[in-house]
Amino acid sequence: MIKDTVQSILEISNINGKTSVTSSKVFRPLKVFSLEKDKACHLVFSNYGGGFVEGDSIDLKIDCKADTISAFSSQANTRIYRSEQGKTCKQTIRGNAGENSLVVFMGDPVVPHQQSIFEQHLYWTLEKNAVLLIIDWFEAGRILNGERFAFESFFAELKIESNGIPIVWDRFKMNPSKNNMNSPGAFLHHSSYINIFLAGDENSPRVKSIETQLRFLASQYFHEHIENKSESLIRIGSAVKVNEEVFMIRCSAKNNELLSPFIKELAAHLSDKDLLGFNPYEGRN
Repeated sequence: MIKDTVQSILEISNINGKTSVTSSKVFRPLKVFSLEKDKACHLVFSNYGGGFVEGDSIDLKIDCKADTISAFSSQANTRIYRSEQGKTCKQTIRGNAGENSLVVFMGDPVVPHQQSIFEQHLYWTLEKNAVLLIIDWFEAGRILNGERFAFESFFAELKIESNGIPIVWDRFKMNPSKNNMNSPGAFLHHSSYINIFLAGDENSPRVKSIETQLRFLASQYFHEHIENKSESLIRIGSAVKVNEEVFMIRCSAKNNELLSPFIKELAAHLSDKDLLGFNPYEGRN
Protein backbone atom coordinates (compact mmCIF):
# COMPACT_ATOMS: atom_id res chain seq x y z
CA MET A 1 0.00 0.00 0.00
CA ILE A 2 1.24 3.48 -0.95
CA LYS A 3 0.13 6.74 0.58
CA ASP A 4 -2.16 8.98 -1.50
CA THR A 5 -0.01 11.03 -3.85
CA VAL A 6 -0.43 14.63 -4.96
CA GLN A 7 1.42 15.54 -8.13
CA SER A 8 4.24 18.05 -7.82
CA ILE A 9 4.95 20.27 -10.83
CA LEU A 10 8.06 22.12 -12.02
CA GLU A 11 8.06 24.42 -15.05
CA ILE A 12 11.38 25.65 -16.37
CA SER A 13 11.59 28.41 -18.99
CA ASN A 14 14.10 30.49 -20.91
CA ILE A 15 13.66 34.17 -20.13
CA ASN A 16 15.96 36.54 -22.00
CA GLY A 17 18.58 33.85 -22.46
CA LYS A 18 18.52 32.67 -18.84
CA THR A 19 16.91 29.47 -17.58
CA SER A 20 14.69 29.87 -14.52
CA VAL A 21 11.97 28.04 -12.63
CA THR A 22 8.78 29.83 -13.67
CA SER A 23 6.28 27.61 -11.85
CA SER A 24 6.72 25.35 -8.86
CA LYS A 25 4.21 23.31 -6.88
CA VAL A 26 5.99 20.81 -4.64
CA PHE A 27 4.37 18.52 -2.08
CA ARG A 28 5.76 16.35 0.71
CA PRO A 29 7.82 14.26 0.97
CA LEU A 30 9.68 16.00 -1.87
CA LYS A 31 11.81 19.11 -1.36
CA VAL A 32 13.39 21.03 -4.24
CA PHE A 33 16.08 23.70 -4.02
CA SER A 34 16.56 25.92 -7.06
CA LEU A 35 19.95 27.45 -7.82
CA GLU A 36 20.54 29.82 -10.73
CA LYS A 37 23.83 29.25 -12.54
CA ASP A 38 24.45 31.98 -15.13
CA LYS A 39 22.46 30.83 -18.18
CA ALA A 40 21.40 27.52 -16.61
CA CYS A 41 19.30 26.29 -13.70
CA HIS A 42 20.33 23.72 -11.09
CA LEU A 43 17.60 21.94 -9.11
CA VAL A 44 18.52 19.82 -6.11
CA PHE A 45 16.12 17.14 -4.83
CA SER A 46 15.78 16.18 -1.19
CA ASN A 47 13.26 14.45 1.08
CA TYR A 48 11.71 15.29 4.42
CA GLY A 49 13.14 12.76 6.86
CA GLY A 50 16.36 12.36 4.89
CA GLY A 51 15.03 9.69 2.56
CA PHE A 52 12.00 7.60 1.62
CA VAL A 53 10.09 6.50 4.69
CA GLU A 54 7.80 3.48 4.40
CA GLY A 55 4.88 4.22 2.06
CA ASP A 56 6.26 7.54 0.77
CA SER A 57 5.26 8.35 -2.79
CA ILE A 58 6.49 11.12 -5.08
CA ASP A 59 4.77 11.99 -8.36
CA LEU A 60 6.60 14.79 -10.16
CA LYS A 61 5.94 16.40 -13.54
CA ILE A 62 8.79 18.42 -15.07
CA ASP A 63 8.39 20.65 -18.13
CA CYS A 64 11.71 21.95 -19.44
CA LYS A 65 10.61 24.35 -22.15
CA ALA A 66 12.39 25.28 -25.37
CA ASP A 67 15.99 26.52 -25.21
CA THR A 68 16.37 25.77 -21.48
CA ILE A 69 19.50 24.37 -19.84
CA SER A 70 18.88 22.52 -16.58
CA ALA A 71 20.50 20.01 -14.27
CA PHE A 72 18.81 17.92 -11.59
CA SER A 73 20.79 16.36 -8.77
CA SER A 74 20.22 15.13 -5.21
CA GLN A 75 21.36 16.66 -1.94
CA ALA A 76 22.91 13.35 -0.85
CA ASN A 77 22.38 9.61 -1.30
CA THR A 78 18.70 8.74 -1.70
CA ARG A 79 18.09 6.43 1.22
CA ILE A 80 15.17 3.99 1.24
CA TYR A 81 14.29 3.11 4.83
CA ARG A 82 13.01 -0.26 6.00
CA SER A 83 9.40 -1.27 5.47
CA GLU A 84 8.04 -2.61 8.73
CA GLN A 85 4.53 -3.22 7.33
CA GLY A 86 5.37 -4.19 3.74
CA LYS A 87 4.52 -0.80 2.23
CA THR A 88 6.28 0.34 -0.94
CA CYS A 89 8.18 3.58 -1.45
CA LYS A 90 7.58 4.92 -4.95
CA GLN A 91 8.93 7.70 -7.12
CA THR A 92 7.48 8.64 -10.52
CA ILE A 93 8.94 11.44 -12.61
CA ARG A 94 7.40 12.49 -15.93
CA GLY A 95 9.48 14.97 -17.85
CA ASN A 96 9.50 16.78 -21.16
CA ALA A 97 12.64 18.19 -22.77
CA GLY A 98 11.54 21.02 -25.05
CA GLU A 99 13.02 22.00 -28.39
CA ASN A 100 16.76 22.76 -28.25
CA SER A 101 16.87 22.08 -24.49
CA LEU A 102 19.59 20.34 -22.50
CA VAL A 103 18.51 18.32 -19.47
CA VAL A 104 20.93 16.51 -17.14
CA PHE A 105 19.69 14.10 -14.45
CA MET A 106 22.69 13.40 -12.23
CA GLY A 107 21.76 12.26 -8.75
CA ASP A 108 23.70 10.50 -6.03
CA PRO A 109 23.23 6.75 -5.48
CA VAL A 110 19.94 5.21 -4.38
CA VAL A 111 20.73 3.20 -1.24
CA PRO A 112 18.01 0.75 -0.15
CA HIS A 113 18.28 -0.18 3.52
CA GLN A 114 17.50 -3.56 5.02
CA GLN A 115 13.92 -4.73 4.45
CA SER A 116 13.06 -1.77 2.19
CA ILE A 117 10.77 -1.81 -0.88
CA PHE A 118 11.29 0.72 -3.67
CA GLU A 119 9.88 1.49 -7.14
CA GLN A 120 11.15 4.18 -9.48
CA HIS A 121 9.62 5.17 -12.82
CA LEU A 122 11.21 7.79 -15.09
CA TYR A 123 9.33 8.80 -18.24
CA TRP A 124 10.82 11.42 -20.58
CA THR A 125 9.79 12.83 -23.95
CA LEU A 126 12.20 14.66 -26.25
CA GLU A 127 11.24 17.42 -28.65
CA LYS A 128 13.29 18.48 -31.70
CA ASN A 129 17.04 18.88 -31.01
CA ALA A 130 16.61 18.21 -27.27
CA VAL A 131 19.42 16.44 -25.40
CA LEU A 132 18.86 14.34 -22.28
CA LEU A 133 21.57 12.82 -20.08
CA ILE A 134 20.40 10.48 -17.30
CA ILE A 135 22.62 8.84 -14.70
CA ASP A 136 21.02 6.04 -12.70
CA TRP A 137 23.22 5.12 -9.72
CA PHE A 138 22.62 2.34 -7.19
CA GLU A 139 24.39 0.88 -4.16
CA ALA A 140 23.34 -2.41 -2.57
CA GLY A 141 22.84 -1.02 0.94
CA ARG A 142 24.89 0.39 3.80
CA ILE A 143 28.01 -1.47 2.77
CA LEU A 144 30.25 -0.03 5.48
CA ASN A 145 27.77 -1.35 8.07
CA GLY A 146 27.97 -4.83 6.60
CA GLU A 147 24.52 -4.52 5.02
CA ARG A 148 24.53 -5.76 1.42
CA PHE A 149 21.50 -6.78 -0.67
CA ALA A 150 19.41 -6.95 2.50
CA PHE A 151 16.46 -5.03 1.02
CA GLU A 152 13.18 -6.73 0.11
CA SER A 153 12.82 -5.51 -3.48
CA PHE A 154 14.01 -2.81 -5.88
CA PHE A 155 12.50 -1.89 -9.25
CA ALA A 156 13.61 0.82 -11.69
CA GLU A 157 12.10 1.74 -15.05
CA LEU A 158 13.28 4.32 -17.58
CA LYS A 159 11.36 5.16 -20.76
CA ILE A 160 12.45 7.85 -23.22
CA GLU A 161 10.39 8.79 -26.27
CA SER A 162 11.37 10.88 -29.28
CA ASN A 163 8.74 11.89 -31.86
CA GLY A 164 6.29 9.59 -30.09
CA ILE A 165 8.56 6.56 -30.50
CA PRO A 166 10.29 4.84 -27.56
CA ILE A 167 14.08 5.00 -28.02
CA VAL A 168 14.90 3.70 -24.52
CA TRP A 169 12.81 1.36 -22.38
CA ASP A 170 14.90 -0.09 -19.60
CA ARG A 171 13.61 -2.10 -16.64
CA PHE A 172 15.50 -3.69 -13.79
CA LYS A 173 14.18 -5.59 -10.77
CA MET A 174 15.93 -7.22 -7.82
CA ASN A 175 14.43 -9.51 -5.19
CA PRO A 176 17.39 -10.62 -3.04
CA SER A 177 15.21 -12.94 -0.96
CA LYS A 178 14.31 -14.89 -4.13
CA ASN A 179 17.48 -14.53 -6.21
CA ASN A 180 21.15 -15.00 -5.42
CA MET A 181 22.65 -11.55 -6.01
CA ASN A 182 26.16 -12.96 -5.44
CA SER A 183 26.02 -15.31 -8.41
CA PRO A 184 28.29 -14.60 -11.42
CA GLY A 185 25.14 -13.92 -13.44
CA ALA A 186 24.18 -11.12 -11.06
CA PHE A 187 26.61 -8.95 -9.06
CA LEU A 188 29.14 -11.49 -7.75
CA HIS A 189 31.36 -9.39 -5.42
CA HIS A 190 30.15 -6.03 -6.81
CA SER A 191 27.79 -3.78 -4.85
CA SER A 192 27.34 -0.68 -7.00
CA TYR A 193 26.24 0.06 -10.55
CA ILE A 194 25.66 3.05 -12.80
CA ASN A 195 23.59 3.19 -15.98
CA ILE A 196 24.14 6.25 -18.19
CA PHE A 197 21.82 7.13 -21.06
CA LEU A 198 22.56 9.94 -23.50
CA ALA A 199 19.57 10.65 -25.74
CA GLY A 200 19.40 13.10 -28.63
CA ASP A 201 20.27 13.51 -32.30
CA GLU A 202 23.78 12.15 -32.83
CA ASN A 203 24.55 15.16 -35.06
CA SER A 204 23.89 17.61 -32.24
CA PRO A 205 27.10 19.37 -31.07
CA ARG A 206 26.03 18.78 -27.46
CA VAL A 207 25.53 15.05 -28.04
CA LYS A 208 28.87 14.79 -29.83
CA SER A 209 30.66 16.57 -26.98
CA ILE A 210 29.15 14.43 -24.22
CA GLU A 211 29.45 11.17 -26.15
CA THR A 212 33.12 11.85 -26.93
CA GLN A 213 33.82 12.42 -23.25
CA LEU A 214 31.89 9.30 -22.24
CA ARG A 215 33.87 7.20 -24.71
CA PHE A 216 37.12 8.65 -23.42
CA LEU A 217 36.21 7.97 -19.79
CA ALA A 218 35.08 4.43 -20.65
CA SER A 219 38.46 3.76 -22.27
CA GLN A 220 40.23 5.04 -19.15
CA TYR A 221 38.14 3.27 -16.51
CA PHE A 222 36.82 0.09 -18.12
CA HIS A 223 39.57 -1.11 -20.44
CA GLU A 224 42.34 -1.53 -17.93
CA HIS A 225 45.10 -4.13 -18.30
CA ILE A 226 44.05 -6.54 -15.60
CA GLU A 227 43.96 -10.30 -15.28
CA ASN A 228 41.04 -11.97 -16.96
CA LYS A 229 39.69 -13.40 -13.72
CA SER A 230 36.39 -12.41 -12.13
CA GLU A 231 38.03 -12.04 -8.71
CA SER A 232 40.31 -9.27 -10.05
CA LEU A 233 37.56 -7.19 -11.67
CA ILE A 234 37.05 -4.39 -9.17
CA ARG A 235 35.29 -2.31 -11.85
CA ILE A 236 33.77 -3.36 -15.18
CA GLY A 237 31.75 -1.51 -17.80
CA SER A 238 30.69 -1.25 -21.41
CA ALA A 239 29.88 1.64 -23.76
CA VAL A 240 27.41 1.03 -26.59
CA LYS A 241 25.96 3.12 -29.39
CA VAL A 242 22.39 1.80 -29.37
CA ASN A 243 21.09 3.79 -32.34
CA GLU A 244 21.36 7.27 -33.88
CA GLU A 245 19.65 8.77 -30.83
CA VAL A 246 20.98 6.77 -27.87
CA PHE A 247 24.42 6.16 -26.40
CA MET A 248 24.60 4.01 -23.26
CA ILE A 249 27.09 3.00 -20.58
CA ARG A 250 26.58 0.28 -17.99
CA CYS A 251 29.16 -0.25 -15.28
CA SER A 252 29.54 -1.85 -11.87
CA ALA A 253 32.14 -1.97 -9.14
CA LYS A 254 32.87 -3.30 -5.68
CA ASN A 255 31.77 0.01 -4.16
CA ASN A 256 30.76 3.57 -5.02
CA GLU A 257 34.25 4.94 -4.41
CA LEU A 258 35.46 3.11 -7.51
CA LEU A 259 32.74 4.69 -9.69
CA SER A 260 32.75 8.17 -8.19
CA PRO A 261 35.85 9.43 -10.11
CA PHE A 262 34.15 8.54 -13.41
CA ILE A 263 31.08 10.61 -12.52
CA LYS A 264 33.14 13.51 -11.21
CA GLU A 265 35.12 13.72 -14.45
CA LEU A 266 31.90 13.64 -16.46
CA ALA A 267 30.42 16.38 -14.27
CA ALA A 268 33.53 18.51 -14.80
CA HIS A 269 33.11 18.15 -18.58
CA LEU A 270 29.54 19.43 -18.31
CA SER A 271 30.90 22.75 -17.05
CA ASP A 272 31.84 23.57 -20.65
CA LYS A 273 30.18 26.84 -21.71
CA ASP A 274 28.41 25.05 -24.57
CA LEU A 275 26.85 22.53 -22.16
CA LEU A 276 25.66 23.33 -18.61
CA GLY A 277 28.27 26.00 -18.00
CA PHE A 278 28.77 24.72 -14.43
CA ASN A 279 29.77 21.56 -12.61
CA PRO A 280 26.75 19.98 -10.82
CA TYR A 281 29.13 18.06 -8.53
CA GLU A 282 31.34 20.99 -7.63
CA GLY A 283 32.14 21.12 -3.91
CA ARG A 284 31.66 17.38 -3.39
CA ASN A 285 34.36 15.35 -1.67
